[in-house]
Amino acid sequence: MVSFLSATANYEDLMNMSSAEINGHVQKNNDAILKKAFAFFQGDSKIMLINGFAGVGKKQIAEHILSYLDKHTIIMRFVCTESAKLDDVQLTFLKVLKQKTAVKNNAELDAINSVSDKIEYFLTKFDMKFVPVFFNLDAIKDENKPDILNYIYSLSEKNNIKSVICARTFDTDIIPEKIPYVKLMVKALSKEIFETYIREFGIKATPAMLDQFYRLTRGYFFSACISCKIMINQELAVNDFIVMYTNSGEKFDVFLAKLYYKLIVGTTKSAFNLFVKLHHGLNIKILQTIGSYPENIIKMLSDNFYIYKKGELYYPSEFLKLQLEDSIGDEISKKRLASYYEKQVELPPEERDFTISRASMQDEIAFYKGIDLDVPKIEDKQAKDKEAEAAESAETTEAQAEKVNEFEGLTTQELLAKSKELFDKFEYLKVIEALTLVMDKKEEIQGSDSLYFVYDLFAKTFSKLTKWKYALYYYDLLERHYQNISDYEKMYLVQFEKAYIYYQSFRIVDSIKILKTLLTLSQNNYVLSGCNVLLGNIALSTSNKEVALQHYDAGIKYIDENTPNHLKMELYFKYAILSDENSDINSAVEYYQKCIAINDTTSKYQALAYSNLGDLFYDNDLKSEAKDCFEKAYEADKISENDYGMYYSLSKLIELTEKSEKDKLVKMAVEAKEHALKTDDYNALLLSIIKLGDVYYDYPEPEKALEEYLSLYKEGVEVIEEPNFSMIKSRIEDIRARIGKEKFEELVPDYE
Repeated sequence: MVSFLSATANYEDLMNMSSAEINGHVQKNNDAILKKAFAFFQGDSKIMLINGFAGVGKKQIAEHILSYLDKHTIIMRFVCTESAKLDDVQLTFLKVLKQKTAVKNNAELDAINSVSDKIEYFLTKFDMKFVPVFFNLDAIKDENKPDILNYIYSLSEKNNIKSVICARTFDTDIIPEKIPYVKLMVKALSKEIFETYIREFGIKATPAMLDQFYRLTRGYFFSACISCKIMINQELAVNDFIVMYTNSGEKFDVFLAKLYYKLIVGTTKSAFNLFVKLHHGLNIKILQTIGSYPENIIKMLSDNFYIYKKGELYYPSEFLKLQLEDSIGDEISKKRLASYYEKQVELPPEERDFTISRASMQDEIAFYKGIDLDVPKIEDKQAKDKEAEAAESAETTEAQAEKVNEFEGLTTQELLAKSKELFDKFEYLKVIEALTLVMDKKEEIQGSDSLYFVYDLFAKTFSKLTKWKYALYYYDLLERHYQNISDYEKMYLVQFEKAYIYYQSFRIVDSIKILKTLLTLSQNNYVLSGCNVLLGNIALSTSNKEVALQHYDAGIKYIDENTPNHLKMELYFKYAILSDENSDINSAVEYYQKCIAINDTTSKYQALAYSNLGDLFYDNDLKSEAKDCFEKAYEADKISENDYGMYYSLSKLIELTEKSEKDKLVKMAVEAKEHALKTDDYNALLLSIIKLGDVYYDYPEPEKALEEYLSLYKEGVEVIEEPNFSMIKSRIEDIRARIGKEKFEELVPDYE
């Protein structure tokens, strides 16, 4: 049994400590709930459900107990929204794990392909405790919820992980029997605590009025809070407020939300509308990009409980969103929003305005362009035996009219050729549109190879869009067809694609089962190489490097002239990196060079192979060869706009450049810092600033060096761990001695 609380933790402290995350009245009212939450983090249960109506204080309860966990526990928060998918959860968690842990060997992490495997690497490599927290689980679409829940269940198998789920309701029957859980129901404020809370606002009322007011709000904290704010703002007595509600003829929650909504006006109201209507959280950068809103509106909305912050994003109040979403109009044109997402989807995850997956952004683009991605429509399990039919829209939108015009007049064969051309150009949404038009004329291709071409392209396109359910639907159709005509090698290819989808969607056991079967049945070298790559990746994600190396070695043996470059490069690179770790230097050099020789600049392995080979040469004192490798790694990463790769290569080139080349060193150090800033990797940023400070320090340009060191020093020892903090402080002391006390105090008057 692993305790997530410190050895000295006790429940009395939890109840007596104040917390910025919880109102004291909510804390006092939920004494029994907090006691159960405290016990959860000391006991064997793996999942804690925090349920209750909107506005009773579920988030407050969760955050209060989370603030009391052992300081070495990593908390990974995710706010569920309408658009949320498993991809978004995993991207968010990976970002947190990168920020909270220090990975010394980035090459090892880069060698892992999928986001889920990178997360698994962190969870198994670091001897720490992890708490994933899911807020507003109710908001997720039913079609996406099973994937996220299965992921939560899979996490529960690890001893160092406990998960927290906040939702209005939760059906505990769906939790697998083997997973122990606790369920907490957050209560409305008791009448006594409610009255004490109301009086804190300076609101006076007769006992009869307070009793009526309590019944109206049902004692829900948020309802009581914003009711009081309304009364104070409009100088209303409790009786006046109740009369106003009675005259409205509306349900109390609707009346309350609309009245509170009226308190904000102009630009602030316009910005809040975006929070309510968009399918994800927002930050000031997004608000300014798509709406040109000033920064102070975030503070106003946050201070008055219209929005709240989790991680780097703000979200609308659950209560207000529920009551107002249907009555608020669109604030920004759909065309403008589609254009915004199209620009974001082209960027790597770390450079986007917020952490959201490419699949979710494709959904947003489709939504704002009026494209229906839900093809085929599967009504029930029996319908899977039917061929897919294109979804029909109830209304014709401007976007749909443009869609018809683009393909107007094309024959079925021309549409097929066009869809393949669009797929090769990565225009997956248009592929769906073109294939849907083909399916409208299905009788023309019924029983021909063209029909199975459509199924295959549908499957591949939905897979690219991470619409796994629909991709599997078409692969199932193809698998049955190839089985019926006894074309087993094509059937094995389809099964391999299904195994890949299972691997990507965290159904690892299902994936392994297919992959191991294929290794015994297939004679296709591509399938055999691919199976070994996936099995090696699965082993690598759990740090089982010996098994991973065996699979990569086996995969290489099946390489032939038909093996695609991306597969060859992955096998060569991963075999090289594990050989390097096993001190098999000759094999490492040989396979890094094999990877480089393919010369595919679109592959991430091109730059990684150069970089790792540079590290290997550097460690063996072959400085000239190392410098050449890092220069080529930099150029390769420049083509793919990989900021972390460019930062890393530049940091190595600084070490390999003669100190006499001052201008070149300064230029590289400044650029390295610029790239580190874009990576969202705090460790890279810290080291790049130290490196730039050191370059200035060596020449000497002590004042410029001091500026860099101080930017880190001000973060404090709580943020910058030893020995980096002591090193920075030592550098600052050296500069103080170098430039003299008087000059130093002039530059840094508040230095301790």
